[in-house]
Amino acid sequence: MTPGTAIQPDADATRSQVLVVDDDRLIRTLIREFLTREGYEVVTAENCREALEVLEEEKHEFKFLVTDWELPDGSGIDLIRHVRHVVSSHYMYIVMATSHGNRENLTQALNAGADDFLAKPIDRGELVARMRSGQRILALETRLTHLANSDLLTGLPTRRVFEDMVAKEWSRARRYRLPLSCVIFDIDYFKRINDVHGHASGDQVLREVGRVFADSVRKSDIICRYGGEEFCAVLPETSSSQACIWAENLRKRIAETEIILDSAVVNVTSSFGVAEAMAEMEELDDLVEIADQCLIEAKQKGRNQVVSFNKLQESINSDSTGHLDLVFGGAVSADAMTPVVSTVTPDSSVVEISQFFLNYRIPSAPVVDNDGNLVGIVSEKDLMSVACRPNPHEITIGEVMRKNLICYPPNIPLRVVWEFLNRVSIRTVLISENGKTLGVLSRQSILRWLANTTWKHNGIPGLEGDTANGSSKRLEVAAKLLSETSRQLTNDVEVRSEDEHAAMVIGTVSKMQDLMTDLLEAVRGGSDTCRGATALGAAFGATEL
Repeated sequence: MTPGTAIQPDADATRSQVLVVDDDRLIRTLIREFLTREGYEVVTAENCREALEVLEEEKHEFKFLVTDWELPDGSGIDLIRHVRHVVSSHYMYIVMATSHGNRENLTQALNAGADDFLAKPIDRGELVARMRSGQRILALETRLTHLANSDLLTGLPTRRVFEDMVAKEWSRARRYRLPLSCVIFDIDYFKRINDVHGHASGDQVLREVGRVFADSVRKSDIICRYGGEEFCAVLPETSSSQACIWAENLRKRIAETEIILDSAVVNVTSSFGVAEAMAEMEELDDLVEIADQCLIEAKQKGRNQVVSFNKLQESINSDSTGHLDLVFGGAVSADAMTPVVSTVTPDSSVVEISQFFLNYRIPSAPVVDNDGNLVGIVSEKDLMSVACRPNPHEITIGEVMRKNLICYPPNIPLRVVWEFLNRVSIRTVLISENGKTLGVLSRQSILRWLANTTWKHNGIPGLEGDTANGSSKRLEVAAKLLSETSRQLTNDVEVRSEDEHAAMVIGTVSKMQDLMTDLLEAVRGGSDTCRGATALGAAFGATEL
């Protein structure tokens, strides 16, 4: 460079963050002065520990790292390796500033992950030139990343990128008990557009719908082209009702958009499925699956509408043969549910409830307040998430319980719950009335109900109770087991400490209730049996721990 020639500030450097790590204060000041004049935002650190602390701060997104070779608490080589393998979630251009310029050191630094070298003493012209070289490489890397992560037709994120981002948001929502909703929609009768106007026109429709979609979301929302004519959005900190309002507004915007094709101007409609993360959804896939089921329901109901998870719960598919009506008759959810006899309170500790679950093999329990109102549910998985913290005995159930529950009233037709559990991966729902937990209804509960009613009454071979002798045998076995369990309860009360009584009684009574259900079924049969068991559960009441 000709002496006296001014170096013009680099427009591409504006707002690019640089971390400078050197134990020499003069060097740090000099580099910061040079780079600040070029439009870079510079942060400095004097050792490895301080550098790692700065790198982990969320407010920083460094594009460059300029580090010395020798540092007070390690080496620049160690810092580079750590950055490459642990810290940075994006590519960072790394320059090693050192007086060790021999070939062996150069090879070692490049193998560790350095991109370039800067010889000491620092020359401003050389420093700026190497930063500009890095800027070109980062710009290329950004373009390639965008191409790899974006759908070529619509410019929306790909499904792979979407799933990676949503996984992080799912974890955050679970950790902080935040609402999270998923919306899936597709273009109605899209095949007709391709058939009538051609595939190029179909592509134009997809581009326009994708544009309207992208213009309708917040920066925090995560969206993608999910596949074909289907699009998906995950809305953080958004309830189901809020998501439905958003989906309805988007549906109207899409319907009102005139799309100009080569041969015509068309309007298209779209169908939407909306679901909010619920306590029983153990995986992210459960949320997306239920939103997709809601979309299917919207299309079955005539398209161009929004169907939420609540509507899916209440829907019953048509049965032209009438077979399902014969199978379920007038059965309601209370007929097949397992009555709840054990609940926990929000102020119980994680240690107390963990011990309770371990002693009596209870995988989950409803959480009720002082008035007995249902406020949440806690499971082994929830306890596991905090069991390794330093103070589990100080963590209350209220801090880890899941509040968004799937509940049905006791008088809803059993067929409705059966169809819901058939359509989704969820295995269990709660039965509640006026805020009080009455029971649990699972796939197993419904299978047991079918075995005790429809299958038996239709004379299916191999089921106990098909004949009078079978019924008598079943009654005899259940009665003996109930008697033995009752004697065991008496013995346990005498030998166990008072602290163990509550949990021990709950576990034993649960077993006795199952046996009583068998006894009632053996002598009555049909739905009256299950109602008898429900009444029996109500008589016991829900034991609170």
